[in-house]
Amino acid sequence: MSVSMIDSATVAACVRRLESYEIDEVPVVRSRAFAASGIVVEEPSKGAVVGEGILSFVGNLSEQNQVDAMHAFLFASLVANKQFPYEYQGKEWYYKFVEVMTSAGWLTSQKYYNDIEISGNTVRMDQLVLEILGSVVAGLAIPGTASALMLKVAGDAITALKKKETALTLYERNLLEHGVGGMAAGTCTEVNGEVTLALGTVRFIRKNTATQVLFMDWDSRDVQLYKGESVFRKVPYIADQTRDLIRTKLGTNAVSKIEGYEI
Repeated sequence: MSVSMIDSATVAACVRRLESYEIDEVPVVRSRAFAASGIVVEEPSKGAVVGEGILSFVGNLSEQNQVDAMHAFLFASLVANKQFPYEYQGKEWYYKFVEVMTSAGWLTSQKYYNDIEISGNTVRMDQLVLEILGSVVAGLAIPGTASALMLKVAGDAITALKKKETALTLYERNLLEHGVGGMAAGTCTEVNGEVTLALGTVRFIRKNTATQVLFMDWDSRDVQLYKGESVFRKVPYIADQTRDLIRTKLGTNAVSKIEGYEI
């Protein structure tokens, strides 16, 4: 679907789908980085824990575009979590996530989901998700300098998370208490007026009861792994019409599941 093909009927259909999606509400836990008026993510680059994802922002991306990306990602994750709450439902989860992102005004130009074969006895989730994201970014039709920066900032965002105790604690809690066996790393930029979100996703079925996901070696025998590769392009006309509805449906989730931090 191109921007030129979008009409009022298309937007109305997106709104109807968004209204039909359900998510669970959670108690309010106010983040220092989030205010009721919105999330402030300053230039030149920032990282943010958004539910079970780690998102980074590059270049001259406006605050509104950053907020829209975070809210769409969080809402799509929560809808998919509710409809497909089990680790073995990774494929269904992934395609529901893509569907909701599309309804929110982020059209996918790439989507792919498959299993992963791991060589060796151990695997690091943070390294694996960056490898998947690297594959996605490499295929983007944007200038090489921009794509290289996108991947660097994504790596910096994950590395910086080690030192951000509040954000890391929130991330692990989101993932282990409310997540359904998946994590994501994304990087978002704007080139020639077009906003692009590249996303690498890891889904896993655990055979253990680990209480930490990032920055540790997993025994490859204890986990089955799957990957999702996605590229989303923001369609402002749809995003503008669905923004308030998404914020309303997120409610306290947007406050309790997002934490911004400096890279």
